[in-house]
Amino acid sequence: MGEDSSSRAESARLVPDVLRGDARAFEAWFRAEHPAVWRLCLGFLADSTRADDCAQDAMLHLHDHLSDWDPTRSWEAWRNTVVLNLCRDAERSEQRRRRAHERLQLERARGDAHEPPAHASLEQTERRALIVASLAALSPREREAFVLCELEERPTEEVAAAMQIGASSVRSLVALARRRLGSQLALRTEQDGGA
Repeated sequence: MGEDSSSRAESARLVPDVLRGDARAFEAWFRAEHPAVWRLCLGFLADSTRADDCAQDAMLHLHDHLSDWDPTRSWEAWRNTVVLNLCRDAERSEQRRRRAHERLQLERARGDAHEPPAHASLEQTERRALIVASLAALSPREREAFVLCELEERPTEEVAAAMQIGASSVRSLVALARRRLGSQLALRTEQDGGA
């Protein structure tokens, strides 16, 4: 299942030419390396579709970082380490995506229980749309601070840590967001009332 010594030697021999931009050397290097990289990805990820994607990413990453390889060291060891790290990153990313999807499903299930009945007033629906539109008018940082502090009721220090800014900056962003939201809501209410 492993590589033969001639393909290992060929890959290492081609690296200087690939680094110089030789297209033929790149094609030969890619043909020599891709099967081994794909096998590693398949072994690490145990999913052929994800292995296909990760192998492509790994080949690009290897190419972009060829100059990092020390020719006095084993080509295979360097390549395998790079591919392993990329597969670990892909696995962590997939786990985060899966957890986020599960949380979203759970929140939706909880939200369905808290949703107003189908006959809820048009006024509530319009009010919600007004609030969402007003939030959209805030800058991303103002919206982040406002949502975390005001809607999620998180402590200022926690929000500051999450946003990687000082607590005083969070308070300023929230105050600014409140003013802008107040102005937005007043303006929209006037427009609706005057129509």
